[in-house]
Amino acid sequence: MDDEMAALRIAKKELRTTIRHRLSQLSTDSIAKQCPVATKNLISLPEYKLAKQVGIYLSMPQGELSTRDIVHDAFEQGKQIFVPYIHKHEKRSVMDMVTLHSIEDYENLKPDAWGIPSIQADSVERRDRVLGSRLGNSENASEKNPNNERSNQSRTIGGETLDLMVMPGVAFDESLGRLGHGKGFYDYFLERYQHCKTSTLPFLVGLSLDVQLLPRSQLVPTDPSDYKLNALIMGDGTKVRR
Repeated sequence: MDDEMAALRIAKKELRTTIRHRLSQLSTDSIAKQCPVATKNLISLPEYKLAKQVGIYLSMPQGELSTRDIVHDAFEQGKQIFVPYIHKHEKRSVMDMVTLHSIEDYENLKPDAWGIPSIQADSVERRDRVLGSRLGNSENASEKNPNNERSNQSRTIGGETLDLMVMPGVAFDESLGRLGHGKGFYDYFLERYQHCKTSTLPFLVGLSLDVQLLPRSQLVPTDPSDYKLNALIMGDGTKVRR
């Protein structure tokens, strides 16, 4: 088992290196052309139209599809928007999702070291949080199947629920597998969400530039802690969904 996990970590690392090289070769014009296509297809999803509370990743200035226009559309449609907030919990960096109050709030976010607009710690108390004031102890759950809608030991500990969540990634496949950036923020968030909430998981949507999608013969290397998407929106206009 240890050898299998070690091999999996190596496979993930090698794939990230390959895709990041592809992204580094992608022109800014190509990304700029793909962003509005992906945005149009995302906001046309029935699940997005029906969603009242949506989680949206805030994009890096380069190397991935921008979510700027998605944030603007969600506000225009009167949706409640939640964005990532990274913080320390028991010496581990973890992610919660917290509310954005307005377009002005979004525009005033300061970029972090990667240029990503980020929530400042001193503003969190003024924001609603998906996981509430406490983090779910999902490690103690007797059942851990991330692709079930929820664990039998789910429990509500406060905070908001999400109807839909827009997720970033480094690589994707047509079976709706997703390879993240390696920190485990989104998968661990979903694991805790699954344990803490009495509602089902949100509808999970990935956004992918054309070079991030693997060939049909190749799958993203995954383990049981990795969550599959419900839909994948491509910058070339392709949509894949369950």
